[in-house]
Amino acid sequence: MIAGRDRAMRWLKNGMTPGLLGLVMMWCLGGLGVDSAAGYVLPGPFVLEQMAHNLAGSSTLRVTQKVTVEDPTVSTEPLILDETLSYIFPDQFRSEMVYQNSQRIHVVSHEQALTIVDGKITADPDGRFERYKDLLLYNSARLLTRTLVENGVDVGVTSLGRSGDQIVYVIGAQYPDDSVSQVWVDQDQFLPLRWLTVRQIPGSADPGDRWEFVYGAWQKVDGVFYPFHIETYHNGQLIRSIRVSMVDANAVIDQKTMSIAHLRSIYQEAQPPALPESRPDTGADGVQRTVEDFGKKIEP
Repeated sequence: MIAGRDRAMRWLKNGMTPGLLGLVMMWCLGGLGVDSAAGYVLPGPFVLEQMAHNLAGSSTLRVTQKVTVEDPTVSTEPLILDETLSYIFPDQFRSEMVYQNSQRIHVVSHEQALTIVDGKITADPDGRFERYKDLLLYNSARLLTRTLVENGVDVGVTSLGRSGDQIVYVIGAQYPDDSVSQVWVDQDQFLPLRWLTVRQIPGSADPGDRWEFVYGAWQKVDGVFYPFHIETYHNGQLIRSIRVSMVDANAVIDQKTMSIAHLRSIYQEAQPPALPESRPDTGADGVQRTVEDFGKKIEP
């Protein structure tokens, strides 16, 4: 813990204006009323800086995994999909998912996104199920901070919490407040364990739309940390789980496979349906729409 305090002080001295530095140092030392019994709490930006550093072990990454759709409202049996991920850090990502004889490709590159199903560019580029990758791809403090702020996390609020037998930094909430967007980061290794996004309706007592990603079974492969088990929850219901089978650090990845312009030049736009359906962007409907994109319509 003392080592963490020393790193924080060095970071503060190098990266902040004198006035703000003094204010934050007072906060770190308990001068602004922080309860010392609760333990020393590092500021959120410093936690994200350390997290980005610990995730930046290679220039590229290729991941092979099994994705299980576990929502009983979509199918009475779990749907198991094969998926390969390609990362070019810090802001390029490609997912290739295979289901039976169909293929779905989702690419994020320099703030642009594109989804291709069976060789056709879809009208809906949304990669809501791949959003877990944001904390793994954006391995710079600037990009991490921007992503979390855009998703409603107040990075200026940090507290200490507990996840099982692990002490965690809770960025965005005062533990155990679970009503706002937040990220949990392991205190020892600065690795993300939980990302909760809550979108509330102003003036409503409704708990809001809740998406949660849980990262576990972290392993270090060729100097790179990666979670080998990831779960996705929507409004408290487990809808997807991921089991990683292989991680290849510094893999050779063709830059063209990440180029939105190149992909648009070789794939055609899909024809819009004659009678488009209006569907809410909920967990069950989202999973069902993904399955339907693979050419297998499953009625709930």
